[in-house]
Amino acid sequence: MGISKETIRFTTKTLSFRVLVLLILFTVVTMTGSALPDNEGSGQLNSESTAVYVLDAGHHHLGDGVKPELMPADAEGTVYTKIFVMDSIDGDTASITLTTKSVVPTDTAGIGLFYDQVYVNGNKIGKLNDYIEAKEQDDLPRSVTIYFSTKLLYSGENNITISSGCNADCSDYDDFEFYDLRLKIIPESKYQYSENLRPPLRKIWSSSIGGYRNTPLPVVSESGEVIFYTSSQADPDTPGGKQTINAIDARNGEVVWSHETGGSWELHDHVIYDEGLVFASDFENIYAFGDDSLEWKFNLKSYKGEHISAPEVLPVVYNNTVYTTIYNAGQVLAIDAKTGALKWIYSFSPGQEPLDKEYRISYDSTIPAASKGTVVLIEQIEYRENILPVAIEPGMEDPNELTVEYIEYNGEDIPIEPETESPNVPTPDTRIFTRVFALNASNGEEIWNNSINSVSGLNGKTPFIYNDLVYFGLEDKIVTRSLGTGRTIWSTDVSWPHIYAVADGKVFASAGSDVVALDAYDGSSIWKYQGSSGPLSVYGGLVYVGIYGNENLLVLDGNTGEQVWKGGKTFGHEVSQPVLSHGILYLSASDSRLYAFEHGEPGIQDIYVSLLGYLPLFAFAAMLILLIVFMRKIENKSLALGSWLLALGVVLLLSSIIMLESIPEARWSAGFFMYIILPPIFIFGILLLAYGMWQKGR
Repeated sequence: MGISKETIRFTTKTLSFRVLVLLILFTVVTMTGSALPDNEGSGQLNSESTAVYVLDAGHHHLGDGVKPELMPADAEGTVYTKIFVMDSIDGDTASITLTTKSVVPTDTAGIGLFYDQVYVNGNKIGKLNDYIEAKEQDDLPRSVTIYFSTKLLYSGENNITISSGCNADCSDYDDFEFYDLRLKIIPESKYQYSENLRPPLRKIWSSSIGGYRNTPLPVVSESGEVIFYTSSQADPDTPGGKQTINAIDARNGEVVWSHETGGSWELHDHVIYDEGLVFASDFENIYAFGDDSLEWKFNLKSYKGEHISAPEVLPVVYNNTVYTTIYNAGQVLAIDAKTGALKWIYSFSPGQEPLDKEYRISYDSTIPAASKGTVVLIEQIEYRENILPVAIEPGMEDPNELTVEYIEYNGEDIPIEPETESPNVPTPDTRIFTRVFALNASNGEEIWNNSINSVSGLNGKTPFIYNDLVYFGLEDKIVTRSLGTGRTIWSTDVSWPHIYAVADGKVFASAGSDVVALDAYDGSSIWKYQGSSGPLSVYGGLVYVGIYGNENLLVLDGNTGEQVWKGGKTFGHEVSQPVLSHGILYLSASDSRLYAFEHGEPGIQDIYVSLLGYLPLFAFAAMLILLIVFMRKIENKSLALGSWLLALGVVLLLSSIIMLESIPEARWSAGFFMYIILPPIFIFGILLLAYGMWQKGR
């Protein structure tokens, strides 16, 4: 492993003070130097071509034959098997690619029902349903690519099996067609595939993403080779800083490409990757980037409302369309994902605008959810009466000021907290209207809308669509409605929930300091994990939670809520939602670094991260040992103690600087230590050293 930039900076600082602290810092460097990440390299993915094997170009029809329009018209049964022979396997990653028609999407299949599984030599590698979006119609083909490890292949005879899924009693099968079955072998120089991820987890690399306390959500390409994120870095030539959309190599965290937006606003963390494009937004534009450059930019200036704040725009991509809301204008926009052309606009209005007074209008909204040809969201409009200040005549009491009263207690006048509104000033009339509604994804026409009680905190929340139901996390409950009609199905009281996933028949959410799982069909509580919560993701029956503190990853059993594993320390206390792709888990931390974890026991880097927060304590302990040596070897105690105090101050200063560079959250405690504790140490050290020199001169 090469020497990282962090190690170089650390060594440079050490050399400047080597006369006084060589012994102590040599110990620290020996313990920590080899554990720092190595991110040097060209940053380019190897473009070596893959080996492609056409296994079966013909059309095949699996299921119960209820769709004669498929090819061939008659179903061939419910199981297809292809046997093939390979002479050699030159690569680490393989993929199965085929084109399908009429496969049931996962979100309509039900729990374990109608799942069309794919097997390689008897090993399940995935199901076709996961790769079919609900927008697909029966007559539209859909390309599916499933990646897996070449460890599942043999030199010699192999087989691929595709099965049609059925309902609970197998009286009904998924009727679908597929064709153009291909096998690809990706060379070793490409991304190395890992077939699963089970705790324990160990860190394999980390990469700086710039900014301060920056925790963007990493987004991984379908192949698992590239990770996308936004970053903001200080730039003397740009008042608002340099805003970039970045792609890094999933193998090592090295930059593949980085494109500047040219915008004057900071990019939002919300990034979408779809059909080879990366979508991001700031307060003024929506951007679409490809590998080489900016594909298009959609300016939002003309769609803003009159509210003084700029709108927050978070895009959602569905069916080659970007959907977004402009919060302060009460609008939903649909934009063509390929060209950036506007398709339609929906303007929210409850039809109850008060006309008797002058009002200030403000809006709030969830992020839209899109599936099955429908866009769903909650929008809120608030009318707040504008009350002009009352003109004050000379000698009049100011009616705009709050009245403060006092009571006597122990001989002192104690002020009573005033009311939030002065009794002399009328309370502004405020009217809030909140509605949940569904739009036709193609043309923006309203399908249904329903009034709901006033709620707060909509901004940043996302509804989830699953099995013809839509789920909302509101301020004190989780509510489920019918996607087709908007009718309430169930409502469960949950304190301040944030839904992160609906999967395997369960709703997973963070609720205050807890993680909860509810039954997706009746809202009953399945389990609650108390004491730790945060952004979470669900993969393979496990719940990965990004938590605050000295350990940043919590893994729970998705069925029982029992803790499976806890660990994964980063240099930051706060982390993003974990993202798992191709056996690697990614998350960003508030030290503005992106981390990658794989299965394995924690290594030296994990130990280094855990110990770094205690570096000043370790340095002080080592210096105590040095003090004992000084006091025994040097007769002039004042000279010995003064020299030791100066050396202690230098060592603690360097330790604090190192810790501050790696752990931004330590800035206040380390700053207090550096500016309050260290000065007296240096002053007393200098005084004792001078007194010792004076004694020696006598």
